Amino acid sequence: MRSVASGLLAVLVLAIASPRSAGTSAPVEAVAPRSGHPRLLVAERDAFSGLPALRARWAAGERPSPDLPGLALSWLLSGDESYAHRALDELRADRPAGLKGSNAYVRYLDRSLAFDWLYGYPGFDPSLKDSVAADLVAGAERMLALPSLADPAQASYHNHTARELALAVVSLVAVDGHPSVETRAAALRAHAWRAFDNILEQTELVDPDGGYHESTDYMRITWAPLAMMAEVRRTATGEDPALRWSVFRNMGTTYLYKVLPDGSEARDDDDEFPHLDPRDNVVLGYAVHRFKDPYAAWMLRQREWLPAEWANPVLRFLWNDETVAPRDPAATTEGELPRHRLFRGIGHLVLRDGWGKDSTWIELACGPYFAKHDHLDAAHFVVYRKGHLAIDAGADYTDTESPHYLNHYRRTVAHNTMLVYQPGESFFWGENKWPAANDGGQRMDSSRFWNSVRSLEDWRRTRDLWDRCRLSPVAAEPDYRYAKADATRAYQPSKVERFTREIVHLRAPNVLVVLDRVRAADPSYRKAWLLHGVSEPKVVAPAAGASVGHGGTGYRDASLVTFEDGQGRLRVHSLLPREREVIVRGGQGFEFWTPGDERGGTWGSGQNWPLDPPEGGPLPGDPYLLKMWKTFWDGIDRLSPSNRRAVVPGGWRMEVSPAAPSKDDVFLHVLEIRDRDERPPLRVDAVEGHALDGAAIEGEAVVLFAAGEVARAEATLPDVRTRSLLLAGLEPRTSYEVQVTSGFAPGAPVWRATAEAGDESTLFLPWDGVRDGRLRLRRLP
Repeated sequence: MRSVASGLLAVLVLAIASPRSAGTSAPVEAVAPRSGHPRLLVAERDAFSGLPALRARWAAGERPSPDLPGLALSWLLSGDESYAHRALDELRADRPAGLKGSNAYVRYLDRSLAFDWLYGYPGFDPSLKDSVAADLVAGAERMLALPSLADPAQASYHNHTARELALAVVSLVAVDGHPSVETRAAALRAHAWRAFDNILEQTELVDPDGGYHESTDYMRITWAPLAMMAEVRRTATGEDPALRWSVFRNMGTTYLYKVLPDGSEARDDDDEFPHLDPRDNVVLGYAVHRFKDPYAAWMLRQREWLPAEWANPVLRFLWNDETVAPRDPAATTEGELPRHRLFRGIGHLVLRDGWGKDSTWIELACGPYFAKHDHLDAAHFVVYRKGHLAIDAGADYTDTESPHYLNHYRRTVAHNTMLVYQPGESFFWGENKWPAANDGGQRMDSSRFWNSVRSLEDWRRTRDLWDRCRLSPVAAEPDYRYAKADATRAYQPSKVERFTREIVHLRAPNVLVVLDRVRAADPSYRKAWLLHGVSEPKVVAPAAGASVGHGGTGYRDASLVTFEDGQGRLRVHSLLPREREVIVRGGQGFEFWTPGDERGGTWGSGQNWPLDPPEGGPLPGDPYLLKMWKTFWDGIDRLSPSNRRAVVPGGWRMEVSPAAPSKDDVFLHVLEIRDRDERPPLRVDAVEGHALDGAAIEGEAVVLFAAGEVARAEATLPDVRTRSLLLAGLEPRTSYEVQVTSGFAPGAPVWRATAEAGDESTLFLPWDGVRDGRLRLRRLP
């Protein structure tokens, strides 16, 4: 069997043990400018954006954008002074005063590009040059004095920091050598490059295979300036970060896996706008320009997904290389383009069955906590097929971070993972200014949860706080995909001693099997398995449901819960625990209910945390909520608007809890991922035994999960005809004997096989209708 990953831990250990390993950029002293201008994004001679190639584009009829940098580039390529005159007029008129922080970087980028590209124009008078250069240096100095960049060794891989640093880098490289400012600019430039190097080191820890830790929304916000800084270093110094740091070559690939079949983006973490926007054009354009990525070229042509405009219009001329032939990923074989992607570092596993509009998309998240915009969602999974079937619930925060955001949206209760409710457990906001509601979820026990990892040294020093979930092993085979997540460390050890989640995706029937093992520190702590959907689900149970309060209806031993959205359907077979309470909760006033309060109350003491109006508005009149807002946001007098109009927030969920308290529980669910049609549900039976738990899925497979590294295990197979056996959680590279004896003639073998588990701890064996017998598993010497 073929293992596709050795696990997240190995990546982290490598990064920590070798912070200056193969990915490390050159020392700051080696970052020296090439002589002369232009040097920002273009150069006299360059393999990717040299002046001869760009002039050939001009001769072929292509034109840069008619904005300030586009006019400067038009003069540089054509020699037509009318373009230079217009650009200089715009330079004189443009005064980016009043812009603060990262919001100013685009205007400073435009001014820097124009300064560099017009530098050799005889009509660029010295006084204007000096004035623009002084403004660029002043802007860079303001950025580098910010707390995020004051110490370059602590510059974090974060969206604000990337934009602030981009402003400084392009400004300081543009004026390199200009006599009136160079004495002042030289030290600032060295400072900026050291900060950039620190961020590059962090990329190899966070996203060596692509992906991003703050969300796909913040990914584009960060990657656009990151790519521009890398290109500036290449064109200005000859040193090429894209050859050293793998995040750059994986930017285009990330979009292939993180964009859903409907063209929206994965709603990982804080995603204000889960649809492609003008900044995505920039990042995809970089993948085409720098790596000639045919799939990124295909993506750029998906006009129903992407807007026409680019966030930085001049880059359309520089980076959108029309000679790169687009390749439709739907036309590829799996050998050419795998239907799965493990994003090491952030620990996201994406499974898909293709790239058509009718394709299935599944994601499992299990990685460290790297930044403030991450959610408390270890071992959370999402399912999309012709609709949003298993979702991140709630909507993103307003610009002022709402009570909904802090008490529901970013918390475990809004995700498809596990709650273990300990009365009295404390959570808090920011610098512990205000207690947060007890959702029964994953720990938020440090003010650093409102911060970001700042360096590899910072990671080493604080990793006990951040290292919360490990995803290993991961396997992808022709018939199935398998992964195991250990999220024990995501919870306070005072309440959770173990939480592991194993998933198997059976590819042909499009069935997802989810098995969870949970051990609470106290049997009285309520466990709740969660799955969120868009609309009210249908329930099949032995008896009618009864109200349990707070918008919930309880069904004893319910066997099937069905969610639908769009043209998709998700049938959730609840199998274990055998005796269980299934609650369907939601609807008006209870869409975003959190089970506990912030005062140490029991389950049920909590409240609903509704969405704030997307258009913003006045502060709430309720004295308690008003005090909450005023405490967390000093001086606030009005709610800011948000982009959540584009978000699917859901409003319903199912909760599965054991009927009786227990220290150890096994949760088993089989999810049919289907279209809305008349096909009946599959027959699915639970399989329980000694050190083996799983399910028999009629016509498909028996899927069994071993409870740790066991020498012997056994279970009784139900009278369900299947075609294959999949055993997961075995010892890797270990031989096993599997035997089935007849239920009609006990002790008489009816089937036997011997095989070796692969690196990824699974064993797949075809059989023809073996059923209604006793399966025994024995590890061979």
